[in-house]
Amino acid sequence: MFSAGGAFGVFFGSMGLLFAAFGIGMLVWTARRTATYDETLREGLVAQARCLETFTVHHTSSNGPVRSQRRLILGFYTFDGREIRAQAASRQPYVRGDIVPVRYLAHSPQRAIPADSPPGTGAASCLVGGVLVISTCMGLLFAVLGFGLALFSDIPADVREPGPRPGQYESAEPQP
Repeated sequence: MFSAGGAFGVFFGSMGLLFAAFGIGMLVWTARRTATYDETLREGLVAQARCLETFTVHHTSSNGPVRSQRRLILGFYTFDGREIRAQAASRQPYVRGDIVPVRYLAHSPQRAIPADSPPGTGAASCLVGGVLVISTCMGLLFAVLGFGLALFSDIPADVREPGPRPGQYESAEPQP
């Protein structure tokens, strides 16, 4: 049975493990998305898409500048004749009716991206990855500290502290 300190340590350690598991999961998810993006640009099939619609998404923050992102709805045909509609971000000012070269993977054409997208990972992706690594390490540290507290808080006092046990007196005479 855990004492109060032991129960707190188990809770604290479990929260640390949960935090670390979330960080690891997000790292894996981010790495897979980045790898898919790079593979699409490097090895994807090329198609000529028509811009069906454009719109702008605004990301607001409480005390910072508003960040806007141009989004496109693209329609194109795959090499096997399927009609696909895909939504993609673009830095180019396309308008409705423009022809946009896109790249897509054969098994997921709905994730097409404009061929003029920047290759590689950006500084933001690297920053997010670094934050996730640090948060995962912090979660593991909290887990170790929490489970260590749980483990060492249940040790009886007579084992932790050297010296005579309660109710036991030392005598100056040697014991036979």
